Amino acid sequence: MTAWLSASTGGKVKLAEKRIPELLVPANNLDILKYAVQYGADAVYVGGKRYNLRSIRGNFTVGELKKGIKYAHQKGVRIYLALNAVIHEEDLEGLESYLNKIKDLDIDGIIISDPGLVPLLKKSLPSAGIHISTQSNITNHLAVKAYAAMGASRVNIAREISFAGLKSIIRNSPIEIEVFVHGALCISYSGRCMLSRYMTGRDANRGECAHSCRWKYYLMEEERPNLFFLVEQDKKGTYIYNSRDLCLLPVLDTLVGSGVHSIKIEGRMKTESYVSLVTWVYRKALDLISDGSFTKKNIRYLMDELDKASHRNFTRGFMFSRSSKELENNDNVGYIKKYDFIGTVSGWDKKYDEPVIMVRNQLKKGDELDILMPEKAPVKLKALHIKDAVSGEEVPVANPNHKVIINGLSNINRYSILRRESNNN
Repeated sequence: MTAWLSASTGGKVKLAEKRIPELLVPANNLDILKYAVQYGADAVYVGGKRYNLRSIRGNFTVGELKKGIKYAHQKGVRIYLALNAVIHEEDLEGLESYLNKIKDLDIDGIIISDPGLVPLLKKSLPSAGIHISTQSNITNHLAVKAYAAMGASRVNIAREISFAGLKSIIRNSPIEIEVFVHGALCISYSGRCMLSRYMTGRDANRGECAHSCRWKYYLMEEERPNLFFLVEQDKKGTYIYNSRDLCLLPVLDTLVGSGVHSIKIEGRMKTESYVSLVTWVYRKALDLISDGSFTKKNIRYLMDELDKASHRNFTRGFMFSRSSKELENNDNVGYIKKYDFIGTVSGWDKKYDEPVIMVRNQLKKGDELDILMPEKAPVKLKALHIKDAVSGEEVPVANPNHKVIINGLSNINRYSILRRESNNN
């Protein structure tokens, strides 16, 4: 089959036999995994309770992992397990025991950064693909070939490479190449950071990052302990740690044209609202690329939708930025939050024949809701009547964890996300 990809200039470029890459999406728990699947992920990457780089909150027990794999496989979606922490000598105790606990699970791939795990994985999970994490800092095809010789089936390339470098790696590599296209960027090379451990004792390379680079810093003079100066951007300086968020959506057709096998979304600490929206946007973008409709107009539409997720100012990173100034100029890099996450569907009320909404942020009578659903364009609805799901009494305000019924929602999907434009805008 010949695929037509529309270039970012609006014209069409014929690409013979080019694949549409896998859309790889994060999930921090079983519920979010289901949202990721419903909103169009081809594969979902998750972490267990140990040995992954997001181990401080959430993640999957072995039982939950089994349920997640079953759910995903029923929908034709793959599951990859992250075991990508930097393994120290003392971490080895219990590692083989953990691998034995998951060896009978039908895991599609294991993500690692430590090559020492390769022989253990070949023994314990021989049918699972071995995927090399971006933490391994792979920047050339010789390194890819070395990992392939060890038994790896995929490599996630370092974020710091150029697009020309990526194309050369893909051309000369015998295994699959995966790249990050969206999400938070680390100030350190491919995420190898000691800042969190130095400042808080929590080792980022073992899954306990305190995100010290996101803190607001002040400068204090030694002899004047109560005199603080804000470390901020001006014409002579810049924020010392903050980074923008990666977003390659506007050039996704170019990236697809490189022949990359998988595009990856960052965000294993994110909510179901964030994961659903970003998955929806990139799924739609890949579908538009597939049918030749990835035009400037459609890119603007998708970027407007993406803007509804909480994020920092976007950058095209090292791969597509025309100069380093975009990465250096981090003025106003705090979170942009234009929409509030209002709620999800938690059940169905037979009496009113309406979905029961679990409220996540305060909802008021008269609020105009923006509703995201799988495989559909978002729709608007004004919350004119809000009822308590237990008593049936109408309420003017619903607060977090309040279960309510909002008249007019009878046709929404079980995995709908309710949002509202933020009052801060």
